[in-house]
Amino acid sequence: MSTPKRKVPAPENNAITTIRPIKRWLAVLSVLIAALPVVISVLILSGNASDFVRENPDDNPVFSSGPWGELELVPIVIAPPLEHIAESAVDYSANVAWHFPDIYLAELSALFKRIGLSRSLRDKLVSMSVPAKSFRGLSIHPPRQLVLGLDPKDRTALYIALNRYPQNTDQRNQFYFCGSSPDRWFAGSTVSPATRKLVEPLIYRRGEFMYFADLRSIEGSLTSPAERANLLKTLLSSATFLVYLKVSEDSDLESLVNYWGRGGRAHQVRPLLEALMQQPGEQTINITHLLPPLARNRLYTYPAHSRSDKFFRGRDCHWTSLNFFSAVSDDNFAKGITVSDAFEKDMYGIDDDLQLGDIIEFVDSHKRSIHSAVYIAGDLFFHKCGAKSSTPWALTRRKDLENYYPLHKKLEVVYSRRKGL
Repeated sequence: MSTPKRKVPAPENNAITTIRPIKRWLAVLSVLIAALPVVISVLILSGNASDFVRENPDDNPVFSSGPWGELELVPIVIAPPLEHIAESAVDYSANVAWHFPDIYLAELSALFKRIGLSRSLRDKLVSMSVPAKSFRGLSIHPPRQLVLGLDPKDRTALYIALNRYPQNTDQRNQFYFCGSSPDRWFAGSTVSPATRKLVEPLIYRRGEFMYFADLRSIEGSLTSPAERANLLKTLLSSATFLVYLKVSEDSDLESLVNYWGRGGRAHQVRPLLEALMQQPGEQTINITHLLPPLARNRLYTYPAHSRSDKFFRGRDCHWTSLNFFSAVSDDNFAKGITVSDAFEKDMYGIDDDLQLGDIIEFVDSHKRSIHSAVYIAGDLFFHKCGAKSSTPWALTRRKDLENYYPLHKKLEVVYSRRKGL
């Protein structure tokens, strides 16, 4: 596969081949027993990571085997420390507004019908539309009660449509979580039952993801700044995995060294793997210990920065992908044009047979690289969603990477490998 010529990358602020799970119900017991050390291991590995890490109550461990060995994936949820919350705060003092640029009255009615809004809501919204003040098109300023009372199907259809337009900042900057139910999103949350009761009816789904875009409508009902901070902490939480490699005296040492030692690191991983194989019985090791320095040091953590850090805003998914094998990270990859040049000059396209360190990109119709992530093993990728301090470096699955994007964004998936590996 040839890699398409890319323009300067334009990564989205947030984004994630499916592991074939083996049904092993006995693993449930092992998860319960391992819960405490799992939490401790994340805290030890995380450096400036989340100040709380909790086990995902919905999913059992997932198992994957291949040239990387046998892996056990334990789902967890992490959330940013409270000191990282302020950056995600948005000024919600203005009233709710829904904007439709370059759309006029007849087109607006047709749009609402096409996306499947109920007839009563269509008529009501059309009657409320007014010419926009700062662009060509229409705006709607719905009363709070209308927003809070939207039928779930109408909310989903309307907000997906609003997300198309950059003027709709609430939908463009909405909170999201990959999970099966609000119970998973709020597991371990310290928000009050009253706050959760406000939020939960306003959550809508698209595919594997839940979204919340109505903080503006409920903020006045939050009881205190501390409650608001706790809610933001919950809404900014992320699902990820702890991953363990199982090793025994029967393991193929050379295959494991060849896989995990890519990038000239065989001499670094061999001693640890040899030591594990010399132990009686089956041993497990968190794969963090087998990854290159950048991933080993940053996985499960949130970035720290100062106001004087001129590169902070560029340390996003592309910076992460291109620095994966670097002993010392290169902040030139915090510059868009440098990233574009690196993908063109230092990488080559591949079709399949992914190996540790290969890169997956999601490229739009204008050949802009919207998001990138680094292949680890099985179905797992290492990535960072945008550069905000409220999003962690984490492990995720390809299907979750793909399902994040709205259906109207037609993206090409491109795989590439660094030259010389």
